[in-house]
Amino acid sequence: MIGIIITGHGTFATGISSALELLTGHQDFIAAIDFKEDHSEEQLKENLKTAFQRFRDCGQILVLCDILGGSPFKNAVLLSFGDERIKVLYGINLGMAVELAMRCMTGQLPEADALVEELIEIGKTQIGRYRYEPVNISEESEEGI
Repeated sequence: MIGIIITGHGTFATGISSALELLTGHQDFIAAIDFKEDHSEEQLKENLKTAFQRFRDCGQILVLCDILGGSPFKNAVLLSFGDERIKVLYGINLGMAVELAMRCMTGQLPEADALVEELIEIGKTQIGRYRYEPVNISEESEEGI
């Protein structure tokens, strides 16, 4: 089994988790740890420790962080030292979280390092820009229909 911890500034974690639950249903293998304005780093660390403890029996734990270098990321990294089961990702988006949840639900989980690399590529494909380009439709088609 895999445990997923989503963490970030403000209500990022509960926001992603809420959207994820809407798309995939409630999943017991997901924990959301917010770092709100009125939280101290010590509170954040304790909340992360509680989440790690919840998933202590999991073969893999993936921590999905909002940004590189922020307090949620730094504390997750510090708490992961010495535990090879824990992989910390940063810059996550909803597409990555949905893909991970779906894989967990279907049991399609490769080895942890390969899974992390696949998620990073999925995250990259979820970023883009839409450009409207009008389509010219002629009144007469070549077939006359």
